[in-house]
Amino acid sequence: MTLRRRLILAVLAAVAFAWVLTSVLIYLSAEEEINELYDTAMVRMAQQMQALLPRVHSRESPTPQANGPIPGDADLVDEGNAGLGDLAIAAWRPDGEPLHIDPDGDRLPRAPDVKGFTNRKIDGVPWRLYYLDDPVEGWRVCVGQTMGERGELIVAYLQAQVLPWVLGLPLLTTLLLWGVARALQPVHTLSKSIAGRAPGDPTPLSLTEVPRELVPLVTELNQLLNRATALLEHERRLTADAAHELRTPLAALKAQWEVARRSPDPVERARASANVEAGIDGMSRLVSQLLTMSRLEDEETLPRRGPVDWHEVSRQVLSDCLLLSERRNVDMEIMWPGANQTPLPVNGDPALLGTMLRNLMDNAIRYSPAGTVVTLAFEPDRITVSDHGPGVAPELLARLGDRFFRAAGQQEKGNGLGVSIARRVAVLHGLAVDFANRSAADGTGLVATIHVKS
Repeated sequence: MTLRRRLILAVLAAVAFAWVLTSVLIYLSAEEEINELYDTAMVRMAQQMQALLPRVHSRESPTPQANGPIPGDADLVDEGNAGLGDLAIAAWRPDGEPLHIDPDGDRLPRAPDVKGFTNRKIDGVPWRLYYLDDPVEGWRVCVGQTMGERGELIVAYLQAQVLPWVLGLPLLTTLLLWGVARALQPVHTLSKSIAGRAPGDPTPLSLTEVPRELVPLVTELNQLLNRATALLEHERRLTADAAHELRTPLAALKAQWEVARRSPDPVERARASANVEAGIDGMSRLVSQLLTMSRLEDEETLPRRGPVDWHEVSRQVLSDCLLLSERRNVDMEIMWPGANQTPLPVNGDPALLGTMLRNLMDNAIRYSPAGTVVTLAFEPDRITVSDHGPGVAPELLARLGDRFFRAAGQQEKGNGLGVSIARRVAVLHGLAVDFANRSAADGTGLVATIHVKS
């Protein structure tokens, strides 16, 4: 169902509900007012009749014909729209003898046990009756009115109030359709503007002619466009960089494979096979790091968070790096803070933090000379990974962590993603990774420092 139809139905339902509620309130109010009006008139009539009865006490009771029109004057009587049969009056002497003062009143029962108002059916017709007794003389008066007379007046009053609503409903619906269409015009304009945009267009939507109610929506759309554009750019750069990095290893693998397959020299074939195996290992590591980097780039928040046990994380990191350490003849050591001190407190994902430390340790081991030591040191406010390698030129320190960046002249194989992954994990945990060369007094080497991001 369209928004326009929902609005129209909602407004029409609200109008119908208000119409019904108003009609009910009008009916109840009219019923109360009309009953009060007629009851007052009946009381007044009964009181006036009772005041006249003592004067006719000594006279002959009037006959029913006495209330009829005067003979010969019928053409002069104009009863208008009066309904004489709807109102009747009756009176009784103290001894219970009726006074025939109204032909319609002769149908009213004396009901000596009733005082005041009562409702009864007479000849199957509902009546409203009022009885008044003279406590001194003993005269009894009854004024009656059919209930239908009141109902007709209430219905007539209600029709007069409701009929304009019924007649105005088509006009109201027409104005409603026009108003809803005009109110939704900015939405149609906005949808056309979005539909006409080119894929990847980062230009934010204009807020100039947007109604106030749609400003939050358009603002969120602009933020979504920015995130989508950044994501597309990220994917585009990642794809381009990956293609560039994979092209050279694939070409080298193909060349080594050709040598291993066609060379007549067994030694050369063995060397080429070993190169193919090493290349496949490097390709596997590159793909694994690409997948890790892509997953981390898509993460806005940590998948899980909790207190981190650095002792357990460090044992797993050293276990993962042990094979490389033995192959490179590089020792590893862990240093912990002094007594009554705890390592850098972090709430986060232990697996991701282990990935961060493992990448930094892996890089440090790869670029350390044989016989040296790579140190993983935990302190209350930081974690450091230091090696005794050649270090990095000062002007290139700021670029460490750029994807696929490797300083010129490096002999060690790599793809430049390890530091990028470590820095991304740190960002997700509110941390930062800084790099600095060792001071001259400590010899050559690089120190990676992990600390809370300021």
